[in-house]
This record gives sequence, C-alpha cells and structure tokens, in this order.
Amino acid sequence: MQQEQPKQAIALYEQSLALDPSLACNFLSLAAAHMEVGNEEAAGRYLARFVEINPGHLSARAFLAELLLRLHRPQEARGHLERFIADAQEAGAEHDSPIIHSHSRLMEIAETEDNAYEVHLNRGIGLYLLARQRADLEDPEELPAAGLLWKAAQELAQAQALRPREARPCWYLYAVWHGLAQQQPARRWLRLGLENAPFSSLTPAEQRGLYRAGQDLQRPL
Repeated sequence: MQQEQPKQAIALYEQSLALDPSLACNFLSLAAAHMEVGNEEAAGRYLARFVEINPGHLSARAFLAELLLRLHRPQEARGHLERFIADAQEAGAEHDSPIIHSHSRLMEIAETEDNAYEVHLNRGIGLYLLARQRADLEDPEELPAAGLLWKAAQELAQAQALRPREARPCWYLYAVWHGLAQQQPARRWLRLGLENAPFSSLTPAEQRGLYRAGQDLQRPL
C-alpha cells in the first residue's frame, strides 16, 4: 500500500487472512485497498466484517455508513448511523460534529422516504446540538446559539405533534427550553417525556439523561 500497489496488497492481505483468520485488522486494510482501486462494493463487505468484529470502532462505523449511502443502501446505513450516535453519546461526544453530521444524514434518508417525523426530529436534534456546540465557543456573541435553539424547538414540536407518544422529541424539547432558561415549558416537556419513555425508543444516554433530569420535577421553580 505504501508503494502504491493496492492490487498486490490485496493479494497479500488475503493470503494473511487465509493463514490467520483472527487478524481482524486485515479486514480494515482490505477495505482501504479496495477503496484505493475503486471497488466500493468489496470495500463495504470487508469494512462491515471489521465493524462486526470491532463494534465499538466509531470511525470505522461512521465511514461504513457513508459508504453504504454511496452504494444506495440507505436502510443499512441508517442502522449504522443510529448505532454510531448511541455509541458516540456513550463516549461523551454528544455535541461533537460527527454526531451532528449523522443526524443530518438520517434527515436526508428520511426526506427520500417522505418520513416527516424523522425529518423534523433529526433536524431538530441537529440544530440543538449545533447550538450547544456554538454556545461552548469562547465568543458565543458572534454566533446565534439562541436562534438555533428556537429553530430546534419548532422542528422538535412538529415531530412531537406527528407522534405524540414518542419520548425522544420531548426529551430534546426539554433540553432546548432548559437551554433557553425557560423552566416552565422545560418541565412540561420533561414530564411528558417521562410519561412516554416506557413506550419509546431512546438511546441509553438519552434514557439516563431523561430520568436524571426527572429529579428536577421534585424541586420548586
């Protein structure tokens, strides 16, 4: 590969795997080599095998999702994007750009499927995370974090209206209104999110955050 001979590298990696199938790193190397020669289908197969063996490898999963989108396999890509978001949240990267990008990709997939709920939900979450990211900058006055939060609230409210029994829009609506220092609407959405949680799909980090925030309901305004 360093000598820019990917076809020869592919043959050697395959020989290596034949001798020792436990060398999972060879699947990643084969994916890179096949990408180099323009064989994205084969690259996708090897990368999927690597991610299967190394499910916590965030960057490999994110690249696999992008590759699947290029291969016009959005349903498979969706699963990896959702898993990437959940794992990245567990890694403490909730406001990082790759998660925001993943929500954008999920929104694009939803748009092609005319899934209005997923469009509004992922756009709203992305706007909220972008606002949080911008608010963490040294000079937030130059960036409209509050304006992004208002836009996020509008998108999330539309998602919640489409699926009133889902907890996820409520959780992020709570976070948005809390970020805007509007405690009464924040508490209202938090209460509804807690009511809907048993019937909804939340990531582990979102579920923990929801129940932890629920302790606020015991405190006076």
